[in-house]
Amino acid sequence: MKMGLSDTIKSGIIHRSRIALLATTATILAACGSSTTTSHASVSTTSPSASTSSVAGKPYIIHAIVSETGSAAFLGSREAKALGKLEGQVNASGGIDGHPVKFDILDNQSSPATSVSLATPLVSSAVPFILNGSVVAVDKAVDDLATASGPFIYDLSPGAHPAAGSMEFSAGLSTTFMAQTYLTYFKAKGWTNIAAITSTDASGVDGFNQLKATLAKPEFSSFHLLTHQTFDPTAVSVASQLSVIKAAKPQALIIWTTGTPLGTVLNGMSSLAMSNIPTVTTDGNAAYAELTHFGSILPKSFYFPVGPLYLPPSDIANAAVRAKVQAFDTAVASAGGHPGVAWGLSWDPAQLLIDAIKSLGINATAPQILNYMQNLHNVPGIFGMYNTSVSDHRGLATSDETLTEWNGSSFTPVSGPGGTPLAG
Repeated sequence: MKMGLSDTIKSGIIHRSRIALLATTATILAACGSSTTTSHASVSTTSPSASTSSVAGKPYIIHAIVSETGSAAFLGSREAKALGKLEGQVNASGGIDGHPVKFDILDNQSSPATSVSLATPLVSSAVPFILNGSVVAVDKAVDDLATASGPFIYDLSPGAHPAAGSMEFSAGLSTTFMAQTYLTYFKAKGWTNIAAITSTDASGVDGFNQLKATLAKPEFSSFHLLTHQTFDPTAVSVASQLSVIKAAKPQALIIWTTGTPLGTVLNGMSSLAMSNIPTVTTDGNAAYAELTHFGSILPKSFYFPVGPLYLPPSDIANAAVRAKVQAFDTAVASAGGHPGVAWGLSWDPAQLLIDAIKSLGINATAPQILNYMQNLHNVPGIFGMYNTSVSDHRGLATSDETLTEWNGSSFTPVSGPGGTPLAG
């Protein structure tokens, strides 16, 4: 539901007031010589909430800017709920050195401009890090605010590709891995005459760039991209683009867009009787509620490259990753949801950052956090085993990716790690 102008102004006033209150409180604490004083006001002096009342210290505030409303709400609303469940779990086990964790969830309304307006006062007050979600087009504006001194920004979009040594990390499995995985599967199936339709926003552009780069590899030289069509994500119809694709007679179709625009493409495919074309899309669209809603217009074979969090725990070979997924599944189920990327994109980043603060202390600076995060070795999460470096600000691999098919109620694995089809 969109906020009116007056609501937006009110929201901004409330948010600025909250930042001002935190800054004022930090100043008072500094004058008193409090050991919890920080330059970034990450330790709040507000009363603990019900989920933090069992921990004695003052709350440690973690700022998360996500899309609770707007076109990316199917991601952001679940990311926010996941953080709420994680907050309860962390605080039930003692918080961070006796300080309860408190997530400060801010709604960017799926708008880059709103994201910047929310992030700017946080950057100005020198917060050490920000969780930034949910899709590339919205996230990038905030990512660009990071400097060498901070804040550290964990972008919750898999389509973000952080520069080596930058203050940015990217969540989930890379869209590079996704292209490698679905093309590996297509090749094994003999579906080498393909077509693509992508939105003109940053998510769509990234998806097509990764497709082109992967097709350029020698192992995929047998592929022919018959046609590539683009569309404005705000378009209400893509019939003309889909007509071109249908005439080209592809063996498989790639749809790369995230959120509301996917419905526009699916409606068009259904109207043009294109549902028999095997189709793949980003894991950002692998949301149970949305796919159930679109049930009558979905392609008959609809594929999603996903991480371990979608798999039955019994199918996860690594015991440490399996334990993480089982705990995640339990948390999501208790919130009335289905495990998936919409819930998962904020889960590992928040846990990794909380572990960083536990190790470094509540006064940790952005450069200290960056150094910690660039040196993760065999750390398990719901997306796989994290191994990061100065040049790798994601820490995962193609082997963490599996291709699944939506069967109407769940995601069924059709490949092993990296896209090789399952036997039989």
